Amino acid sequence: MLGNGREPKDFEETDMKRIELESRNDLFRGCVAPGVRMNEALLELYREPEKRLLRARCATGVRVAMFTDAVEVEFSFRFGAAARQVFTADLQVDGVLFATVTGEGPHRIPLPGGEKELVLHFPHLVTAEEFSFAVDDAASFRPAPGPERKLLICGDSIMQGMTCTTPARAVGTILAARLGMEFHNTSVGGATMTAAAVRGTCAIGGDAIVVAFGINDVFLNTPVETFRKECAGCCRLLGEFPGKAFIVTPIPCLKKENGPVEELREIIRQSAGAFPRITVIEGPAIFPAEEEFYVDGTHPNDAGMAVYAARLARIMDPHLRV
Repeated sequence: MLGNGREPKDFEETDMKRIELESRNDLFRGCVAPGVRMNEALLELYREPEKRLLRARCATGVRVAMFTDAVEVEFSFRFGAAARQVFTADLQVDGVLFATVTGEGPHRIPLPGGEKELVLHFPHLVTAEEFSFAVDDAASFRPAPGPERKLLICGDSIMQGMTCTTPARAVGTILAARLGMEFHNTSVGGATMTAAAVRGTCAIGGDAIVVAFGINDVFLNTPVETFRKECAGCCRLLGEFPGKAFIVTPIPCLKKENGPVEELREIIRQSAGAFPRITVIEGPAIFPAEEEFYVDGTHPNDAGMAVYAARLARIMDPHLRV
């Protein structure tokens, strides 16, 4: 049984020219292998509990990108388990959202004429066990490598976009677009401040990295000294990172601001302060506390993610230009 409650089905045969994506890593972005965003070290880190491994295996930030003169495309997914019942994919044409579709498909979409850049954002809260992509028979296509610089995104459910309605509306996707950067998102809902997460993410390689943990440490009652140790480890790794490094203190949490949130923020400030190359971004300063921007008092909705991404970009951009 699939994560959306439906039985698996074979992809339908069409008159389209199917692209064998499984052997075309050059058409993917945000991956270490076609459709796979996590390296082995990160999968091992998140192997327990089972729901965290599921979130790690979701196709968050996975995209297929190409230049093509196709006048029609067709794509399908075969979903596995879902972290959330959100089975939505976004198709961008020349950087503009062109179509949003829900479900396995097949989804057949007519396109404007001429060569254009297509970017298909996979459903970000479900595992994509199989996927199919096709263009019309007369079409040509070639990889679209994207921006030259790459942003690594390492965080928890907020950075994974666990409460947005489509992958293009996730904070990481919006942030990278505003910065004009390619991106690779290793964020996992439920993750806590862990040096191993930063180490595994840095191993992917990039020109900048943004790290955002802490709220789950409050909810899960991580001992302060454990948090301090892991935070110090994260900052040592960020201090050695060859590109630009940013760390965000926990954003406002309407549910539990009376917990040790401010103490954890101060630990982040102190740990990062030992490494002048790390830029600390204050979560409360860039995220509004009004309830209208939240789904549940902790996680931002689509509007909240847009605000968060815009304000993050405003702070990060000048540092990336140096």
